[in-house]
Amino acid sequence: MPLTLKIKYFNTFILREEPIVTTEKVVVGTVDSGAPGAGTTVTLENSNALIEDGMTVHGPGIIEDTICSISGTTLTISPTAQKIEKGVTLTFSNANPYPTTDLIANKEWHIEESRIKGGFNEKTVDFGAKAYLVDKKYNRNHRKNAMIYSGIYNSRTGINNTNQFSIGQNITKAVDSIYGSIQKLYAEDTNLLIFQENKVNNALIDKDAIFTAEGGGLSTTAKVVIGQITPYLGEFGIGTHPESFAVYGFRKYFVDKDRAAVLRLSRDGITEISSYGMKSFFRKHLQLVSKNNGRIFGMYDLHAKNYVINLKLNNFVEQNKQTFVSSINSKAASSSSGKQITIKNANDQIVPGMLVDAGLKTNKKVSVQSVNNRVITVSDNISIVENQSITFNPTRVFGTSVLKPLTKFKTLAFDDKVNGWCSFYTYNPEFGGSLASNFYTWKSGQLYKHYSSTNRNTFYNEFQPSTLTVISNQNPSLVKHYKTVNYEGTNNWKVIKFKSPADDNVDYNAYPIPGNITGRYNSQYDGIKFSGFVPLEKKYYANVIINDTNSVTGISNLTTTGVKGFFAETIIEHEPVNNNKTTNKKKHAELFSVGFNYEQSLY
Repeated sequence: MPLTLKIKYFNTFILREEPIVTTEKVVVGTVDSGAPGAGTTVTLENSNALIEDGMTVHGPGIIEDTICSISGTTLTISPTAQKIEKGVTLTFSNANPYPTTDLIANKEWHIEESRIKGGFNEKTVDFGAKAYLVDKKYNRNHRKNAMIYSGIYNSRTGINNTNQFSIGQNITKAVDSIYGSIQKLYAEDTNLLIFQENKVNNALIDKDAIFTAEGGGLSTTAKVVIGQITPYLGEFGIGTHPESFAVYGFRKYFVDKDRAAVLRLSRDGITEISSYGMKSFFRKHLQLVSKNNGRIFGMYDLHAKNYVINLKLNNFVEQNKQTFVSSINSKAASSSSGKQITIKNANDQIVPGMLVDAGLKTNKKVSVQSVNNRVITVSDNISIVENQSITFNPTRVFGTSVLKPLTKFKTLAFDDKVNGWCSFYTYNPEFGGSLASNFYTWKSGQLYKHYSSTNRNTFYNEFQPSTLTVISNQNPSLVKHYKTVNYEGTNNWKVIKFKSPADDNVDYNAYPIPGNITGRYNSQYDGIKFSGFVPLEKKYYANVIINDTNSVTGISNLTTTGVKGFFAETIIEHEPVNNNKTTNKKKHAELFSVGFNYEQSLY
């Protein structure tokens, strides 16, 4: 007969196996760099044959009971609207709790039942106390308005705790998130400047502030790294352009693009220096800085004591009016073997008379005969292939017609001595800074030292002339008759444009005035004569002669000298030449004053 054995209790330990089939890294997430948003599709780093439709997905940003479907490296998850970041690793397991797969190495074991006696609410067999916990739902937390600091570093004693972040201590400090993210930190003496997108704050370092009953503030030592945070007056910040920050002494300079403001932070607070005669300029050009890849580089020139700002624009803008003609590089739009070349982009600086250099191994000179938009007629047959580089070289670097070069940048400088914007520059740096009273900039990965070349106005081996625009408007309500113009400075400054408004879209224009060297000639009767500026008593004078503007007056061949108008706009350019009229780029140019002689118009 069978034997029946009665026992007081027995324990059951049921083990369930659930394999982790595989893991894969996410290269394109549903959110980018923690930005707000969510999606349903991510891209994996590799195409994995072990991932099948219906598998369960685990990992950072994944909510419970998430399943997937796979197509190559594209993973679609359900339910929708989950935030998965780039770079996280996802775990894929089989949805069947009792799979038949034989991947023993990847199996996870779970204790299903461990009750003593198998009774309800009885004592259990457990692993005991754990020193850590694992949260499978953890996500990255981007606190863009907060700061965190580690342990100290002491080189004298060899203590290096910079990689220690103890959560048991108060090691974080946050500013008001309504003013955007923190873009720039700058330590000054025993304080910390915090630049947010829309606010600038000052924080105490290694001390805190207490307040008396009367409301006065006192600083006191405390066991804090970042103490009381005090905002500066004014709704200004650094936007998303921390690269515009520059410092000299106790003055800090930066740009708030959203408010079209260039700002200076000093002991008297924040000052809007862009309003010093340049408000409309920055309102226009800061809008042309691209939101995606536009840059606003701020540099301090210790040599000239100027804050230099470089704007990278997404549209072409006029640089400055000039008569200097530099070499122009272009590319052929199509192949040709005749006297006509079609270039990809039209350029109004390509003018008849220029020499064509297309890398030909010949001594013959081919010149431009005519220009019709993108079609250029040359003096001789020339073989060109598509996309071939073509250089157009001027025969004379300073011409007679006024050109308007177009660029995608603006570089200008602010001088605290005059409290204004002192100059535009023609160089386009990648970045720059000062060291030991010298100013350096980078261009195409090369480092350049400014003020070191003997060639004046030459940046990155490219020459550009000095130009100046002068507005004469001494008596705004008086109709004036401008008769002469004079200047005090170095020789061979010339007037390339002299105009006064006559009607809505029409101007009174004067003839250009050559410099006293380029306009000098020998007369067989009187010796040296001047067709432009005449040197007299260490100044240079010239008559203003009106051009034939029959579109304004309806009269041809005007003999009247002078130009009438409420005000006059004059563009002056310096041509560096020697007495023999040869170009000399080493000559410096100075201009101390520009004056006009006018009388009241009689009609």
